[in-house]
Amino acid sequence: LLSSFANLVSHLRKVILFRFSIGFVDNIVAKYVATVVGWYAVSRPFFDRKNESFNGMSKNDLIQEYYNSGRMMFKLAEALGRLALAGRELTRLSGFTTRVDTLLSVLGDLDSGSYERTMISDKKNVEANGLIPLQGELRPGAGELVIRDNVIRFEGVPLVTPNGDVLIDSLDFEVPSGRNVLVCGPNGCGKSSLFRVLGELWPLFGGRLTKPAKGKLFYVPQRPYMTLGTLRDQVIYPDRSIDMIRKGFTDGDLEEMLEKVQLSHILVREGGWNAVQDWMDVLSGGEKQRIAMARLFYHKPQFAILDECTSAVSVDVEGKI
Repeated sequence: LLSSFANLVSHLRKVILFRFSIGFVDNIVAKYVATVVGWYAVSRPFFDRKNESFNGMSKNDLIQEYYNSGRMMFKLAEALGRLALAGRELTRLSGFTTRVDTLLSVLGDLDSGSYERTMISDKKNVEANGLIPLQGELRPGAGELVIRDNVIRFEGVPLVTPNGDVLIDSLDFEVPSGRNVLVCGPNGCGKSSLFRVLGELWPLFGGRLTKPAKGKLFYVPQRPYMTLGTLRDQVIYPDRSIDMIRKGFTDGDLEEMLEKVQLSHILVREGGWNAVQDWMDVLSGGEKQRIAMARLFYHKPQFAILDECTSAVSVDVEGKI
């Protein structure tokens, strides 16, 4: 964590130095270079003896003409400098206002229940992808969420993407704790969408969803997240060491969990439980998946949702797990 913070500080210093350099150059060019070039351009005709434009003029007239031309050139250079600096600030302001405007627009669409069909452009594509057009009565948050232990039950729940595409018009099924259920199908048919609705990542558009509390549901994805911290933190995530002690677990218990997934050798390889590494890079894809399974054994939830969680694990190790 400290190493990542140090990298962030180093990056911010580089950004500040870069902005200072650009600002310094802009100010020098705008305030001084443009002025010097302007005075030089104005003075050349007056010092050119071959220039017949000023023949016959008195010295006072020449000085007056030089002063007027110089003042106009100076004001023009000053205005151009301000315009150059204003362009940079307007560019920054444009980025901020665009983001705020997009946020307000999306919030307004959510409030009115209207959606931009970003995935589906016309009726032909809707039919080709097997999607059901959004019904007018579907509204985010219209469904009923019931928290209950030892059961997952969908009663008339539609699977609707955040942009309004209906994958399943009405879904009904029940899974009691302890029953294994395999959900299979082609890409894009709604397998992961089912888990997103179950995990409350997507809104409930209708029906009734009965499920345990969030802490009693555990999702193991194909590409698990490795947190910043020690090797111990990877196994007990999202718990902390103090939470592990409070639950009565020891490092010996964690080692047994690593043995279940045939990963105990990384304790020696990485230097023990307190080793700190960039685990996303240090661990291979299969090792990260086995770490995620060790987390599952540590937390012991009522339900585990396994989304191709052993795709990078060998068949023999997968069978043992």
